[in-house]
Amino acid sequence: MENLSAQILPWNPYKRIAFRFVFIFFILFIVLLDWSVNPVFSFFYYEGNLAQVLDGIVAWLGKHLFHIPYTIISPYDAQHNDRTYVYLLYFAMAAMAAMGTILWSVLDRKRANYDTAWYWLTTSIRYYLAFTLFLFALEKFFKMQFPDPGLYTLTERVGDLSPMSLAWTFFGYSYSYNIVIGIAESAALLLLFRRTMVFGAILTLGTLLNVIIVNFSYDVHAKMYPTILFVMTSFLVLPYADRFIKFFFTNQATSLPPIQAPVFSKRWVRISKNVFKFLLIGFVIVFSVNDYVMSKQRRHNREMSKSQAGISGIFDVTRFVVAQDTVAAESPQRWSQIIIGGSRERIRLRGDSVAYMFISVADRELLVYKSPKDLSTHEQEIFNEYGFSQRTSFMLDSILVSRQVLSKFQFTVVDSATLVLKGIIDRDSVSIEAKKQAVRREDFRLIKNGFHWITE
Repeated sequence: MENLSAQILPWNPYKRIAFRFVFIFFILFIVLLDWSVNPVFSFFYYEGNLAQVLDGIVAWLGKHLFHIPYTIISPYDAQHNDRTYVYLLYFAMAAMAAMGTILWSVLDRKRANYDTAWYWLTTSIRYYLAFTLFLFALEKFFKMQFPDPGLYTLTERVGDLSPMSLAWTFFGYSYSYNIVIGIAESAALLLLFRRTMVFGAILTLGTLLNVIIVNFSYDVHAKMYPTILFVMTSFLVLPYADRFIKFFFTNQATSLPPIQAPVFSKRWVRISKNVFKFLLIGFVIVFSVNDYVMSKQRRHNREMSKSQAGISGIFDVTRFVVAQDTVAAESPQRWSQIIIGGSRERIRLRGDSVAYMFISVADRELLVYKSPKDLSTHEQEIFNEYGFSQRTSFMLDSILVSRQVLSKFQFTVVDSATLVLKGIIDRDSVSIEAKKQAVRREDFRLIKNGFHWITE
């Protein structure tokens, strides 16, 4: 059978230099940015002080090279947001790849080609892309990334939605559409096998292109991440470019042979390699599916606990007292509604603004904060002060409450329709009463209107 690299040929200098750069950059990208995909990398990140090393590098770049005046928030949650930290990390990875390329070129200038290294790099990329996109597929299958529109979204004016919220509502409405997207992303599993790699890469390029268009068009907070995944997938099909041109534009016969894998002479090595491969694939798939099953169950249990406690629903604020003074209904600081339940839980204020909250049913407690950015900034300042550790994470809420970043409220439910909150905002005691609306999610036209074969 024909193989893509059947003949060992020397590479030109430009190709060798370019390969050295992308080799270093892609490996750094997989290890440093997307460590959450691999529990081994996650262990080094948290337990091996890799987080502190990266934080130090990024903080130095931000302060001394780019003179950034604000607090740089670390992505400890493994999100791919286009935050300052991630852009600085991209810069650091590109700089390290450039310096590594220069050093590599000096020390290894006599090597004629990198066929073997190219194979192992493509193998790393294939497995990384396959497992990463499979996780995103599970997000769709279990409807975790795009949950059903909750009461807050359903009562929000379309004109007040952010572009990303509009897109998330669109995707979250239809489970069948999530299934289709998940199947498309699952096609990346074809990258795990050399014979199906090209077909899987073509399908993955189409899927990622759609993600990129949506993310740029709707200001989704992860634009560069899918772009780099698209570049990595393009790297896999780049050696076939001349064959695609020949097939589509010259009407000449051609083939798409699998890449050539290293040949191991010992039979036990070949068997061990195949056994390890299928054990790895099976472990990742089973572990990932089980993880999402458990996550889905935990989300369901949280929603059920809120419903059973009587705090799930839309509550209209009827009384708002600060330091024994009743706040007028027209005051922009007065709460208007408290919406609990679903993926987005918010507090609407009279002044056309919102506040956010964490809810602990077991502690009968609400922790209210102004904005996610403000909260993340203060959390980062605490980690910078105390160090990033499990102990600091346990202390976080109490420190934030003491610094008035989080406002703590104790809640009780009276006669199943009245929510009573007592707490402190800006060191003033606050008492709130709110009445529950007799409205259900199923009452909204968006939810009631289902699929119709015939529409007149």
